[in-house]
Amino acid sequence: MSAEACVSDNKQNNMSSLNDLAAFSPESQVWIFTADRKMNQEEAEKISSKLKVFSKSWISHDNKLKSEAFILHDIFIILVVDNTESIASGCSIDTAMRFIQTLQIDFDIDFLDRQSFVYIDDYNQVKLVRKGELAEKTVKGEINDNTLFYDTLVSDLKSFQTDLIKPRGSFWMKNM
Repeated sequence: MSAEACVSDNKQNNMSSLNDLAAFSPESQVWIFTADRKMNQEEAEKISSKLKVFSKSWISHDNKLKSEAFILHDIFIILVVDNTESIASGCSIDTAMRFIQTLQIDFDIDFLDRQSFVYIDDYNQVKLVRKGELAEKTVKGEINDNTLFYDTLVSDLKSFQTDLIKPRGSFWMKNM
């Protein structure tokens, strides 16, 4: 499943879509942050507003970064930087991490805990599962090697657009 389908299914969030990224290089850097719970509508709207402000003001060594930031499925925060115009330096990446940490505090949502995973269930619903629940859901047959999971380790826009969602058995999730 392509990222375009995922983002277009996310219209209720009133967030950016991949259309906003059409002018970005396929090599643009992508960071995906998974929430430890689904955001409610009010949280998603407020966070989305803060993401827009952040992406419009994000700089690296006094150079404005060509960037976008949006929410996907009320679970993910997506940051994208097109490094063809200005490169996101270590300092600018640190700024982004501090921004994400501020969101965590302001909204009591953990975006940096790597124990949350997201998959698509048999009813085409996006589901959040904690690492400790994976074995139980596998035994129950709710999750198997063909279950589609979001690969939050994709690091560039091209991979985000083509390989965001994969069967569990085809990438690093198979070892979970």
